[in-house]
Amino acid sequence: MWKYLTGTILTGSLLYVLKKYFAGGVCKCIERLDRQVVIVTGASSGIGEALAFLLAERGATIILACRDLTKANEVRAEILKEFSVPVFVKELDLNSFHSISKFANNINTEFNSVYALVNNAGVFYAPQQLTEDLFDVTFQTNYLGPFVLTHLLLKSLTASPDSRIVNVASEAHRAINIDQLMSITRSQTLSRSHISAYAASKLALVLFTKHLANKLANTKTLVNAVNPGNCETDIFRHFPFLSNKWLFALQWIIRIIVIKHPLEGAQSVLHAILTEDSSSGQYITDCKSDVPSIPCLNENVVVQYYDLTCKILKESGRDFCF
Repeated sequence: MWKYLTGTILTGSLLYVLKKYFAGGVCKCIERLDRQVVIVTGASSGIGEALAFLLAERGATIILACRDLTKANEVRAEILKEFSVPVFVKELDLNSFHSISKFANNINTEFNSVYALVNNAGVFYAPQQLTEDLFDVTFQTNYLGPFVLTHLLLKSLTASPDSRIVNVASEAHRAINIDQLMSITRSQTLSRSHISAYAASKLALVLFTKHLANKLANTKTLVNAVNPGNCETDIFRHFPFLSNKWLFALQWIIRIIVIKHPLEGAQSVLHAILTEDSSSGQYITDCKSDVPSIPCLNENVVVQYYDLTCKILKESGRDFCF
């Protein structure tokens, strides 16, 4: 009996240690955000929803920028059950430059300044199709949309005494090289695979983070990318291995241990919003600075890719760049 009891205790202890390890870092910042306006895209579920609750706990004025207004209003209602903070729901569809422009105009008109913009919304393994703006769905949702949104909100962000732009990236950005990224960065072009589209969008987002940080170096606006880790969110809803309930069931014990809860994934994002570290252009993992892939360290690549993005947007009839 003692043999089995000891084995059970040791196994349980090992699983606990592994779970704590994979849960990642915890934000230890104590700063509050009273009356500070924070925009979170994709806040109707997952990391965005979890982050909204963490921000409410700090007293922030929260803008839930979402495509699904029904779910966003449900999140708002849940937040208000626990916290007495201003929470606004605003419609935002990153697959539509028109929707992005309308959202940004609304924010710039309604609020004097914005303390933080969290570009959190994203898709993975989305159907391979073009948006109304004739860009790959994954690429526009994960990169071009946030790129345009950020530029349109810069006036409100820089109006704040100090502000933060946080781009939620992924370790997947290491899975693609710059040549592959360049081949996807064109209008009316579908990516060859779901995986490469996602990886390309995240590499592009980190490159953008680096460039914008350099552009805003003489301001009080910090721009950082965050790797939240693998989290149990709706982003995997299209992924065959996880959307199949039988395949999902086979993985459950592994997922319990190695996959983060959204609240755990939101910790590094919260850290990027609250940290007193004045470094900009960082790639943050587990609440500390990490080293991104090699292309992101090449200043020429960073500038060239920004210029390419501006070029394709201008060719599509939209000039959002500096």
